[in-house]
Amino acid sequence: MNAKWASLLLAGFLTLIVFALLFRLFLPFFQPISWAVILSLFLFPLNRFLRKKLHGRRGLSALILTISVVVFILIPVSFALTEVTAQALDLIRGGKSLLERGPEALIPSSEVHPRLHALVKVIIERLSPFENQVKQVLATVASNTGQFLFTQGKALFKNTVQLILNLVFMLVTLFYIFRDGDEFFEKVKGLLPTSPEETERIAGKVQEVLLAVLYGSILTGLIQGLAALFIYLVLRVPSPVLLGLFTAAASFVPIVGTALVWVPIVIYLLIKGAIFKALILLIYCALVVSQIDSIIRPFIVGSRTEIHNLFLFFSILGGLKTFGILGVFLGPIILSLSVSLIEIYRLKVLQRA
Repeated sequence: MNAKWASLLLAGFLTLIVFALLFRLFLPFFQPISWAVILSLFLFPLNRFLRKKLHGRRGLSALILTISVVVFILIPVSFALTEVTAQALDLIRGGKSLLERGPEALIPSSEVHPRLHALVKVIIERLSPFENQVKQVLATVASNTGQFLFTQGKALFKNTVQLILNLVFMLVTLFYIFRDGDEFFEKVKGLLPTSPEETERIAGKVQEVLLAVLYGSILTGLIQGLAALFIYLVLRVPSPVLLGLFTAAASFVPIVGTALVWVPIVIYLLIKGAIFKALILLIYCALVVSQIDSIIRPFIVGSRTEIHNLFLFFSILGGLKTFGILGVFLGPIILSLSVSLIEIYRLKVLQRA
């Protein structure tokens, strides 16, 4: 009996070591694999439709969908990131040039903003005894800005290489999920200690929550970004495309949301003396841009899931803190798995008791 228990303990210990090594082996590819799984679930109906039209030719269907992801998702995102990078560099170069020109460059035009011109001029005149120190500080900041650009350029190149590799890994994983995902999922279901009905219920719940969060987040962010871009263009705010993309991305941030972007812009316009523009932007963003999130996201997510919005909110917040932007999707998935397991426990154990 002791020999049997020793054998079982040894087998269990070796199994834990093997799975720990397996986890460590796949850990560097966690993000590309996770994004591939999320995209495959998002495109699952299209994959099923295309496979049916191609008379069950899984390889061809997977290849077409993978190429479509590159053409319709990755390439547009790459162009958008290029535009964002270009506008960000323009902003930094403009700030560096302003700093190099000295305090006089900070004085606004007397014709456009006469009151602000007089105020800034008085402040600079009061600081005239410290002119050399101010110029030295501005020169140091300008020099540090140049060094920052150089350092970030090197980091950007390194990150670009890593990003390209992750995209390749994601696309390869995505292709095989499209082609062999059904068979793999069936094998996984056979290993779970639940009945086929319970397994299907869990899988359906996870997919339902994921798609609800995915559709809700992407659609909300897109609409908010476009609505913000419209007002930025109308008011001729500097770098409207960059700020529009930042606004769309900020929609993923709980509580603060898009205000993370448009509130600083309102303050910037007030400082520049464009009070009327600042007022229009404040009213428009408060009544239109921010309210889009309150209307669309709960409608999409709440209508497709049975999980309370409060729990969804904290799952997204915790997911963001733990996994980064990927946590927007992984947080609700973990929550839905927990809810499904609790429901199975309630049905199996509590009802029998």
